[in-house]
Amino acid sequence: HVPHAQCLKKIQAAMKDPEKEPQVAKIYQSIGVYLGYAVAQYCEYLDIKNVLILGRVTTGHGGEIMMEYARKVLQADFPELAHIKFHTPTEHMKRVGQCVAAAALPEVK
Repeated sequence: HVPHAQCLKKIQAAMKDPEKEPQVAKIYQSIGVYLGYAVAQYCEYLDIKNVLILGRVTTGHGGEIMMEYARKVLQADFPELAHIKFHTPTEHMKRVGQCVAAAALPEVK
């Protein structure tokens, strides 16, 4: 996980550079599109009204872009799902999101 965390830090740093931000934002746009389609696919089996997005990838402006594009996918391609709301926890909780998810997993025996 260390290489991925280092890569994410570089991407987030590039998002703060006005010259690099337009190009780097495309990464978050792509993630948002994939997220939107994934949520729509899950809706084939689940009645989803709210989606909680966790993890450091949602930190900063990139996370906002990601959720904006997920919403755009639902509005454009799945208007019947446009009511779905995306939520993010506080900045502190974003950083420990994976730990929260892991703590909620059932014990394997």
